[in-house]
Amino acid sequence: MESLQKKVKFSVLIIAILYLFVFRCDNIVLAAEPEHLGRVIDGSLLTMEKEVEDTQISMLRGLLLNKGTAKCINAGEGQVTASGATVAHVVCQELYIDLSLDQYNPSTESWHTFELWSVSKEDTSLFVKSFTIPVEKGYYYRVRGIHAAKDGDTYESIDTCTNGIWID
Repeated sequence: MESLQKKVKFSVLIIAILYLFVFRCDNIVLAAEPEHLGRVIDGSLLTMEKEVEDTQISMLRGLLLNKGTAKCINAGEGQVTASGATVAHVVCQELYIDLSLDQYNPSTESWHTFELWSVSKEDTSLFVKSFTIPVEKGYYYRVRGIHAAKDGDTYESIDTCTNGIWID
């Protein structure tokens, strides 16, 4: 008789646990972290951040270029915004921004170019440009930039490179 009571109690307990798990835990989502999270690949830390930025200031004060900034943003719904800014000390004949959106390939453990943009603006000391595009989900992305200023025969440039963000 005691054995039968234990079996009944055990069965009721199992049913109660199953009920709670099936009907009460339907909002629980267990997401695995990307395999390479936290690694540094070619100078870029692989992160779960929604937005990353790199700003480089000209160490040698030139005549023209002050700084460059590159930014990589998870724009949601499988889209990434890549942006760059070039800042000069003075109004220049032309400012340039070359941006590369790179995708991390886990099988080769290296970055490759996903998209490229090359833009410029005349007669200014500040130039900012951004691009939002759909990307493949399940990968890390980063933005590299080349920021340049030209005035007459003088040309100065600086490079930027963000960390990587995960897009899912």
